[in-house]
Formats: sequence, C-alpha cells, structure tokens
Amino acid sequence: MKQEFDVFRKAGTLPPVFSNYKLDAKLFNGPQLPDWRHNFTGVQYFDEDLNAMLYGAVDDILEFSDGSLAVVDYKSTGSKEPHIYDDYQKQMDVYTYLLNKNGFEVSDKAYFVFFVVDKSVGKFDKKLNFTEEVRDIKVDPSWVAQVFERAVKTARQEKSPVSSVDCVHCNYIDKANAHGGHIIHAIDTDKDFVLVPEN
Repeated sequence: MKQEFDVFRKAGTLPPVFSNYKLDAKLFNGPQLPDWRHNFTGVQYFDEDLNAMLYGAVDDILEFSDGSLAVVDYKSTGSKEPHIYDDYQKQMDVYTYLLNKNGFEVSDKAYFVFFVVDKSVGKFDKKLNFTEEVRDIKVDPSWVAQVFERAVKTARQEKSPVSSVDCVHCNYIDKANAHGGHIIHAIDTDKDFVLVPEN
C-alpha cells in the first residue's frame, strides 16, 4: 500500500480514496519520511527530563496547504463495517503528539484508510479483493505526556505496582492462575514469559 501511495506522492496528488473529503492537502514528502515510516526509527521524541524516548512508525502523513500535518494509518479488516477501536484512537493521538514534539503544526484530525475484504465475489481464487474507504477521527494528544511519564517511572521501579481491578490484562493473569495456569519460558535466552492456562 505504501508503494501505491508513493506513486501519488511523486505526482503531488492525493490518492482517489480521499476524494470524498475534499482536502486541501497532499501526501507529505519531506526528507524525514523514510525514517518516520521505518519500524525501528519512526517519529522520535527524546524527553531529557525523563531520559527516555517515545517513538512510533507511521504509515503515511498528509500535509495541508497551511503546513500542518495529519497522520494516515492503513488498516485491513474482514468485517463488513470498519471499526475504530480505542487502541486505534490512542495510536493516532501518540503519533500526533510525536509530530508536534518534532516542531510540526498538527491537524486536529487523523485519517484511517480501511481496506475491507470484499466477500461479495463469492470465491477465493488465490486472491483477496478489497474495497477502500477513509474514516477521519478527532485526535487528542493532551494525555500522552502524562501517561508516558507514568509508564517510564513504573518501568523503573524495583517492584511491580499492584495490579488494578480495572486492568483486563491483569485480571486475565489472575484468573488463569486461579484455574491452574502456569508460566513457561517462551524464549529462555531473553526471559520472555507466556502464561498458558491448563485445560
């Protein structure tokens, strides 16, 4: 998909999937883009007070005529109707925060390009057909700095914090343990652990 969008980037035009939005924008073509799209570099912000870096790799960026930027993320789904989950919202909030911390003016919106499996074809025939549609969301990066600081400080504690009754991940582990689950080494060399409930 990135390669397809790059064709329009070189032409200085928006892909047709954005046509319904009548945006005064083009695909961002700054020298930072290759790093921003790379999984191991991404858009980076180093917080000197925390001595910690927050980063994330974007799929694409829109640049509006006023110079402001908006994040574009590609999603594929087999559902009939694309759904914007809470984690998707948070993802876009964080990317917007990172762009702003790199000195860029940012839009108050971000855009998802959904590729929806077209099941009306009736047969697989060794390929999947997709329809495309864009959904925009309002972004709110105001919460990111505080949560980043809390995450860094929590990770640096000598002891793990007490789990929250509202944490679904903590509750899963507690319930699995209560039903005879056990923890095994997934990769012994780097001490990753996986909890496996026993039947």
